[in-house]
Amino acid sequence: MNETDLESLRAELDALDEGILAAAAQRARLVERVAEFKRREGRAIFDRSREQRIAVKTRERAERLGLDFATADALMAALVDASHRVQEQVLAAPEASSGDARRVAIVGGRGQMGLLLGRWLEARGHIVTALDVGDSLDAVQDAEIVIISVPMAQAEAVAADVGPRLKADALLCDINSLKSGVCGAMSAAFPGEVLGLHPMFGPSVRSARRQKVVACPVRPGPVGAWLCAEFGRMGAELIETDPETHDTMMAVIQVLVHFSTIARGDALRRIGVPIEQSLRFTSPIYRLELAFIGRLFTQNPDLYAEITMRNPQSARVREAFTAAVAHLDSIVGAGDRDGFRAAFEDTSQFFAGFGPDAMRLSDLVIETLVRQP
Repeated sequence: MNETDLESLRAELDALDEGILAAAAQRARLVERVAEFKRREGRAIFDRSREQRIAVKTRERAERLGLDFATADALMAALVDASHRVQEQVLAAPEASSGDARRVAIVGGRGQMGLLLGRWLEARGHIVTALDVGDSLDAVQDAEIVIISVPMAQAEAVAADVGPRLKADALLCDINSLKSGVCGAMSAAFPGEVLGLHPMFGPSVRSARRQKVVACPVRPGPVGAWLCAEFGRMGAELIETDPETHDTMMAVIQVLVHFSTIARGDALRRIGVPIEQSLRFTSPIYRLELAFIGRLFTQNPDLYAEITMRNPQSARVREAFTAAVAHLDSIVGAGDRDGFRAAFEDTSQFFAGFGPDAMRLSDLVIETLVRQP
């Protein structure tokens, strides 16, 4: 191959790149039409089943075309993410807000989550009043939607104080990490619409896009249905359940995970090897695990105390965790390889259905991590 041949090949690559970008632009124009349809019909941006079908088709097409799956998956992930941004822009246009602007009062509205929700709702054209410690609650009397965004220890008392002040056709809701207690308190304090919400994200997220929001309709009605749909139009994924099921799931998703993460962080502290020193030897998986542990310890301990102590299912999952640790410790301490293998295989069977997804997701994260300095 000479210099002329190389330049010819590069010219072909440039032409292909032009075609790829042109196809991406055409795809974006089609996505705009999809977004316009969703806007007219009040549909949510995020559709998990559609994205799962895209992922399956991507794997099949990559195999048929002789393209490695990692490249195909990365390309389609970028295109899908771009489609979310396009849809978000279309649905965020002034005419996108369905119906007239709503009057929303956020009690605890100058806290981090209250501020985040306030910004999102204002961006959709709604009128938001933020109330906090020392403010008069009189503003809730004119609100169509009242959101309680205070620490869990205060939520039930605030619900009891706020509920009697609301107009009959208003919606009372909250955004706490536990639902049974506060949903009961809201229902007792206010005879109108009551909706428990749990945004499964923190105040550092940039967008509602692809974020999960759990909804517990205690006393359903049109305003609650509208608010859930509005979160969907912002790009969130809504999961509907009842307060008791929610709290049981949170015992697994939050209590077990946070409890074990705090325990691992404390174990590392007790061992005494400096984090910086261990990072010199780290694998991507260890670095990822350490990142999750370190992330937790940058946050407010009171939040995690509330999550781990107030959940009615906390004792059950903590007992399961400590029993698992004690059992594993006894097997390893005794050098019981057969017992270790049996325990490992039992849990492996439990995770069998999730195994392929676990490998795919962790591989994607590892590939991202290894590119970091």
